[in-house]
Amino acid sequence: MVKKILILLLLFLFTEVTAVAVVLRNFGPQRQFFIPKPQSEYDNPEGNQSLESSWPESLNLVAAGKTWRLPKSQLQTWRQPSGTLRLHQVVLSSLTTYFYRQTATAHPWTSYDFFATVKGLELSEGALGTYLVDRANEINRSPEEPRLKIEDNRATVFVPPQTGQNLDLLATRRKLAAALLTGVGAVSLPVLVQEPQTNLGDLNSLGIKTLLARGQTDFSGSSPSRIQNIKVGAARFQGLLIKPGEEFSFNARLGPIDAAHGYLPELVIKPEGTVPEFGGGLCQVSSTAFRAAFFTGLPITERRNHSYPVRYYEWLGDDQPRAVGLDATIYPGYQDLKFTNDTPGTILVWTKIESNRLYFDFYGTTDGREVLVDGPHPYDRQLDGAVKSTVTRTVIHPNQEPQQLILNSRYVSPNKYPRVYEYPKPATPTSTAVSLPAETITN
Repeated sequence: MVKKILILLLLFLFTEVTAVAVVLRNFGPQRQFFIPKPQSEYDNPEGNQSLESSWPESLNLVAAGKTWRLPKSQLQTWRQPSGTLRLHQVVLSSLTTYFYRQTATAHPWTSYDFFATVKGLELSEGALGTYLVDRANEINRSPEEPRLKIEDNRATVFVPPQTGQNLDLLATRRKLAAALLTGVGAVSLPVLVQEPQTNLGDLNSLGIKTLLARGQTDFSGSSPSRIQNIKVGAARFQGLLIKPGEEFSFNARLGPIDAAHGYLPELVIKPEGTVPEFGGGLCQVSSTAFRAAFFTGLPITERRNHSYPVRYYEWLGDDQPRAVGLDATIYPGYQDLKFTNDTPGTILVWTKIESNRLYFDFYGTTDGREVLVDGPHPYDRQLDGAVKSTVTRTVIHPNQEPQQLILNSRYVSPNKYPRVYEYPKPATPTSTAVSLPAETITN
């Protein structure tokens, strides 16, 4: 036992002597003194500046069809100074301390203040967490089971299946931190998906299984009477069923357009000008239905654009530039919108209005077709408002030759149809068929 203690003592002495020799070799006879650094030396302004310069001017967050743009000023509110890292002072042995005292030198480590706070930047977990919770409240939703009830060849009850979704907060926080460090301008947020337990196709034998396509338009800025006509007209198509091989006629399904059926006078484009008639604005409904058929890839058998460009039909989607060329005008007895259901199953038409936007959803059986759309591309725009537009749709069926549809739309100047603001008497219906020149359309 005594022998082991002697060996350990010798090893300790050897270590101490070695340390002294190293110090003497490094400092020599000049008796260098080491003064602890001031607190400011422990800040990291260069690193902080480098970190801030790497942050993008703006950061776009994308998740579940939503986009949020964060300017750099808001990103910087997520910063907070960091100052929690502290070093621990090294306790020297008595022999080492004795040596440095006798030589009037200092151990190299004592040139630092081991109790100084190292300052820098880090993300404010509170501010970032609050923001992420707000985004989660916008994204999160529970799955919804589908419901369908059909009576007299019409869906009287229909609840589309809804996929549940939840923002993955932990993974999102990591992606945001990585984005701020690397300087990227866009981040796709991770969303966890939960499917309903019931399939829509299990509720019917008609082939109504999934969403085929959606048509959408925006009627922001419409008058109250125009909005009323849109709501009444869209309700006429709620729950309609289009059988396989059937040609759909918008006018045939629309019914009478008069005060007795809930319509109000609104502007309609006619040869004598843009004048009020009952049902003005129904082209918002027909254009939305047309887009649903167009994006489903159905054969379009009758369609005509408006005589002059109408701003209500320029919006295609929040992620697309405004453009004319995907509208469809109707006027009962003269101009109709028609298309054919060439899918394997029945198509269920479901309409809805959210805020100032109208939607036509087509549900049915997909046959694997792919629909490619190029456009619309407006061109030859004139100072008086006249413009032309073209859009090309290519439908690719499995094991078939691609089918291409080119829609060329020509819009004349709105100046050719001055507005006349004389509203008809409430008791005068305008739903009877009339023979009108080729320029006549509803607005």
